[in-house]
Amino acid sequence: MKSSTVIFKVTLLFIYLFYSSSFCLAMPTFKSVEQTQNKKIFISDNPIFTNKNLSVKEISKLLDFYTDVFSSESQLAKWYSAVYDSSALLYIPIQYAYDTQNQELINKLQKLFTYNTLLIVKKNSQADDLAKRTFYFTVSEYLRRNGIKGSAENTKMYNFIKREVLYYWNNNPANIWESESNKFYGVRQRIDYILSGDFNGNLSYYRAITDFELYVMGTGVSLLLIEKDAKQTVTPDLVSIKDRFYQVLKKEVRIKDNKAWYLQPNIWRDHPDFKDVALEKSQNVNWDASHFSRMSAYLHLLKLNFQDDKPKYSYLEKLTTLLSNQLITNIASYDSSNSIYIFNNYIDGNNSNFRSDIKDGKKGIQPSKNFEHIFVGWWKMLNTNEVDIMYERIAKQFPYYSEQSAYIAHDKGFFQEIVNLK
Repeated sequence: MKSSTVIFKVTLLFIYLFYSSSFCLAMPTFKSVEQTQNKKIFISDNPIFTNKNLSVKEISKLLDFYTDVFSSESQLAKWYSAVYDSSALLYIPIQYAYDTQNQELINKLQKLFTYNTLLIVKKNSQADDLAKRTFYFTVSEYLRRNGIKGSAENTKMYNFIKREVLYYWNNNPANIWESESNKFYGVRQRIDYILSGDFNGNLSYYRAITDFELYVMGTGVSLLLIEKDAKQTVTPDLVSIKDRFYQVLKKEVRIKDNKAWYLQPNIWRDHPDFKDVALEKSQNVNWDASHFSRMSAYLHLLKLNFQDDKPKYSYLEKLTTLLSNQLITNIASYDSSNSIYIFNNYIDGNNSNFRSDIKDGKKGIQPSKNFEHIFVGWWKMLNTNEVDIMYERIAKQFPYYSEQSAYIAHDKGFFQEIVNLK
């Protein structure tokens, strides 16, 4: 892989991440799983990816590249943004590798993700705090899929990530903005204050739940599944994270017309990134589609955690169904006349500019240009037939989409493989 290509790819991924009909007709249907006699079938037994015969040549090459990047502190210093970008790009390959038991990919993941890798990332002073939180999430997911039982190396990695997450949860200064009304120590404090509904400052987004909290909670629920799989005594703080995450999705979500749901609608109305959002009457300012794509993974993990709690599981399943519906109706607009999707910038179908800087006259991401998240593939974790159909259609017209995005074009082999995974 040419270094110039990698530099370009990493730069554009930062741009992506940091910017980071009737309901009955659009209702997603979930892929079936054959029941085995006398065995309770959990979600974890229902793989999202089942096709073992797909090309993963470019995915394999990217794993080799990251193995080299994370091999030493000096190497990572050259490519420190890899802490962030690998977390996004490798999430779906991890799921595919273990769902299909692709030994080539599994071997390379085991070589890439080691205890030493975690130490190198922690010591790196160039990668910011959010980058490290995202990395811990993806490595935790690797450990969940690989398992830690009987492996001293993986157990050390699990303990390392758990220490980091519990420090974030209980102790780390947790204010996102300096002008919030209160000082918070630990994500738990900030989440609990938000859930209380109390005043936290004059601007709407001072009580917003952000990636800083979501990645910590997502990693916590992943770690809890690791403990259950290894038949360890569960850590009370991880149970607390799981329960708080559910409460966030219960108290801070608004379901609209049983067709869609929104996390903290209008919470971003005062934020500069959203100042260029044009609203029609009664519309709210909602999340952009790229950041919200991660919710597909969080819902999957929460359903795994609550599979024995029927009311909570059913609610999470409803959110999954509605989010799939939003993806194929609000975000991805299909034109059957030319078999092409146009992607809207926001999860409610709004297609205004995103991350404009009104003060400096910068227009940010233009309408229908905030779509690279589709090709990173986290939406596949919704695991519905409708999402599968969307990706099958995209795969047939992949050259068109690669021409619309320099980011996709510069690594089109990799993104073609991600789109093809099923």
